Amino acid sequence: MKTNLLKLVALFALTFAIGCSSDDDSGTNVPNLEGSVLQGNITTDLNVPAGSYSLKGVVTVKSGATLTIQPGTTFTVTTADQTAGTNYLQIEQGAKIIANGTSSQPIIFTAQSQQIGAWGGIIMNGRASINVAGGTEIAEAGGLSYGGTNDADSSGSLKYVRVEYAGAAITGGTAEYNAFSFFGLGTGTTLENLQAYKGADDAFEFFGGTVNATNLVAFGCEDDNIDWDRGYRGTLSNIWIKQPSNGDFAFECSNLPVEFNRTPRANPNVSNVTIEGSGNATKAAFNFKEGTAGNISNVKVTNVGYGVDLRNQLGQFQDASLKITNANISFITALTRNGISGDTTNIDSIVTVNAGATGANTAPFTTGTWVKNL
Repeated sequence: MKTNLLKLVALFALTFAIGCSSDDDSGTNVPNLEGSVLQGNITTDLNVPAGSYSLKGVVTVKSGATLTIQPGTTFTVTTADQTAGTNYLQIEQGAKIIANGTSSQPIIFTAQSQQIGAWGGIIMNGRASINVAGGTEIAEAGGLSYGGTNDADSSGSLKYVRVEYAGAAITGGTAEYNAFSFFGLGTGTTLENLQAYKGADDAFEFFGGTVNATNLVAFGCEDDNIDWDRGYRGTLSNIWIKQPSNGDFAFECSNLPVEFNRTPRANPNVSNVTIEGSGNATKAAFNFKEGTAGNISNVKVTNVGYGVDLRNQLGQFQDASLKITNANISFITALTRNGISGDTTNIDSIVTVNAGATGANTAPFTTGTWVKNL
């Protein structure tokens, strides 16, 4: 009798364990996406198994919910949905996305039309500090609130994610969506091994916050590739940029457009950068303006009009809080372009030249399934 009872208990335990098996990597029960379309508001935790799906309309992960996407997953904005209206994925403050692909199984967001500017990309909103009055504002892309006081805030994790053909214009033409739009993200957010491919606007834009990012690739994006403002203060490392013939600046960097000296001042650390310019003699690798500081090192630049276009930066130039060191820059017109007034003697000193600078380590992007050409 005791033996039969023990067998019954063991059988019950085994049945319970099977019935409660996890649908994702978190060890908890998370329902899977039903059907083949990701759309609407996501109000509770949701897992997307590996596969091919459509992304339709404005998809919002609401506060308290986590969207988990498994490696090898592809989301496509159909041509019909592109014609019907705006399509993008946005993460609300207090929500999270866990999209951790691998080199051989990246997570891809693309457009059926393969038309540059077909959709609005990925938008993430966090609670890290920004330097606007009041400490919070409404994001220009997506229209959600961002900013706050938690510089360690987490909005989740993006690893081995590629965004293609993004950058759709916002109604009214006052701004555009980017491939990746990062609004007030904190250091608890992980951004690694990300690629923006053929976007109509910026590849990666950091609106304030403190988030760090490594291994960023931007190929064929028509506007800027790395853009920061609103007091961004994170660390960016290992960046590879290939500009198309109609590309703008590789980096466009600002503190706050309406008040150049607002604190906290934008002051990121950037290292290991390779920029392959478009050959446009009027464009610079780095467009510094509106009070930004920054420490940029180990830079290799080819085929650009200027190394640095300096604007509205007299204080940061003079006190060396804005500088590029260990830089190998091959330019068409000049190393620097002076767009500021005041004592700008030896303006070239903003760059410390070293012909031996190597720039980015491109090895992580030459294996696996990265897009390798324009």
